[in-house]
Amino acid sequence: MSQPPLQPPTRPPVSTGDSDSLDLGALPPPALPANYGTPGQQRPWWGFGDVLLGFLFFLVLSILGFVIAVANGSVDDLVDLAETGDTSLLPLDMLAISLLFQQLGQGLWPFIVSKWKGLGAVADWRLKFKFSDIGIGMGVAVIGLAAAGAAGWVVGELVNLTDEASADNAQFLRDAEGTPWLAVILFTVVVGAPFTEELFFRGLTLRAIEKRLGSWWGVLLSSIIFTLPHWTGSDWRGTMTLFASIFAVGIVLGAATVITDRIASSIIAHMIFNAFGAAGALGWFDSLAP
Repeated sequence: MSQPPLQPPTRPPVSTGDSDSLDLGALPPPALPANYGTPGQQRPWWGFGDVLLGFLFFLVLSILGFVIAVANGSVDDLVDLAETGDTSLLPLDMLAISLLFQQLGQGLWPFIVSKWKGLGAVADWRLKFKFSDIGIGMGVAVIGLAAAGAAGWVVGELVNLTDEASADNAQFLRDAEGTPWLAVILFTVVVGAPFTEELFFRGLTLRAIEKRLGSWWGVLLSSIIFTLPHWTGSDWRGTMTLFASIFAVGIVLGAATVITDRIASSIIAHMIFNAFGAAGALGWFDSLAP
């Protein structure tokens, strides 16, 4: 007996966590993947491999940005950097352009994945905004600041941290003071990083893990993955203290993403958190001290 022809999958209704769920069932079915052949196989078919490819993608873009900056940079600066290995010697223009290209990669890759293998950024990464996300984001930022401070203090005590400067990853901001590059670097810290990192870590990464292991494993593991790129090359005590603070923030942002089923509030909270950190690093609160 002949088998009936295999039918393309249709898009199921996708809940965005609100009563006005996004109904994609009426849209045309997605294009079939090249390896389609199992009845019932449907989008999204992205996964953890796409997270790993994402790191490679924005690493390549970071290198591209660095190469572009090098074309106009000082050879002497590069020689000093190569001889000492001290990344604080990286010229500000190279740092700023590399950061911009890195963030371009972080933000662009989740959109590529959702277009190629998913249902779009709204359905896949919960990239949806509600006015209430502003208030939620402010509350999440306060919790994140408290959690970061507490975690950093506890770990600092446990490892007997004596040089607090070794747990600081904002020296590049102070180096940029008084230069035209300060505005660019502040933009990458306060606007660029929160949007692109939330899209990559609380969007693609968390949801890829969640699909296999569940939401709270997604929060935990995505927070660990989010923490590791913040390594600064300081001594191990400073690194452990910094990692504790960043990990605590990642947990708070991930929990907010899962509870609200959107990343808008975590983007806003991340912006507030980074803005406070940048202002503190630049001494803008010193005039408020008694």
